[in-house]
This record gives sequence, structure tokens and C-alpha cells, in this order.
Amino acid sequence: MQFTEQVVRFRDYMPMADREKFQRLVDRIAAEPEGAGSHLAYTTDTVTRAAWEDRVMVHYVVTSFFVVVIEADIYDASRGFNEV
Repeated sequence: MQFTEQVVRFRDYMPMADREKFQRLVDRIAAEPEGAGSHLAYTTDTVTRAAWEDRVMVHYVVTSFFVVVIEADIYDASRGFNEV
């Protein structure tokens, strides 16, 4: 598993409970990067996938050697994260 610098910074500033959710999601992705709990993020891209769990979302790229997490986010309007 590899992470972009932006994802590492975001992870480091997440509240502990969110960081634990993020780690569980990353562990699930590492075990099965193209599993049923993920989907292609874009219709025109065959390598960028997305997965989410308990309001934490990640976009990642699957290569032959690594899974690279390129984006992470929290969706929780009650706490002011990504309100619609």
C-alpha cells in the first residue's frame, strides 16, 4: 500500500475514531483491492477504484505492484464535513 502526500497529511489530522475507520477500510482494500466492496470510480478509467465504509471514502489506483491511495475524505454532515 502506498499513499499520496495529501492522503498522509489528511490521515495524520483525522480524529482518532475516523483514523481507525480509515485504517479498517485500507486493510480491507489491501486484502482485496478489486473486491465486491469497491467499484470503478470513473466510467472512462479502468484503474481508479473507490471504496467507502462508515462515512470514510478513498479513491485508489491498482497497479501490478502497488495499491496507491490517491484521495481520502469523510462524509459526515452532522460534524460539518462535506455538507451538501
